Amino acid sequence: MNKTFPILLLATLLSGCVTSQDEVTTAAKNQVEKNLQSISQIAWTPIQIPSTTKFTIDDTSQHLNNTLSKSAIAAFTVPANRGAITIELKSYADKTIYSPTVQIYNSKNQLIQEYASAQFKYEPAAMLENDRLVGKFTFLPPLTEKEARILVFSTPEDLTKSTTVLHPAKAYAIARSTQPPEIADPVVQHSGSKGQFSLILSSPSLANNQMLSSAPVGDHAPTIKETKGYYLNSIENAVNNGDLNKAMKLLDEAERLGIADARPTFINAVEAKK
Repeated sequence: MNKTFPILLLATLLSGCVTSQDEVTTAAKNQVEKNLQSISQIAWTPIQIPSTTKFTIDDTSQHLNNTLSKSAIAAFTVPANRGAITIELKSYADKTIYSPTVQIYNSKNQLIQEYASAQFKYEPAAMLENDRLVGKFTFLPPLTEKEARILVFSTPEDLTKSTTVLHPAKAYAIARSTQPPEIADPVVQHSGSKGQFSLILSSPSLANNQMLSSAPVGDHAPTIKETKGYYLNSIENAVNNGDLNKAMKLLDEAERLGIADARPTFINAVEAKK
């Protein structure tokens, strides 16, 4: 395993805006001493879309201790009025690895989506990236929401498990198209107190609509053209991801909003998938 993965500590995991090193240290100390019991106690860090955020979970992170989680956590807020949001989270292995579950909440801390740890797939070390667990999901926020909250945690069950990673000697042989040696692959124990991550956020609606800016939109309400692009892209992505139930729900919503191209988009995406 590559031990040279560069870590960028996201100091604001513990609070919103901080103005001095003393405040960072004090906030970290307070969070370590405080065992959070509920979602309502979490301090959320705002990040933008699109963005790539490298962060760590460690002893200075918030800890959520209840039936849901027995681990240190990371918590972010993102704008929810730009259409579908694609979340790609990578959890990197070292001596241990953090097996993440991701939940999405609205501004009232009501759960609206979950991506379980079983949906994360192991990828062996390659180039400058260490062994990792990777999850990539496209999430559709409700049109009425301006903010979505992303919670990264590890369940009590996952903390009892481990991940088998590809032995570096095998990876070396495979990269050179030679026979891998017959040696056992390392087993990496899951940890709920330490982790290294990369979080990539993007929006199909932003990527495919030049009228939209990557700057924060604040209280801006989506235009008809933005809403149309939002639904058409989301329908196509859902079909491509094999989630026909989600695609059909989006189709129904789009047609109720009078988006005439929704059904042809759905049909064409299904035909292309065959």
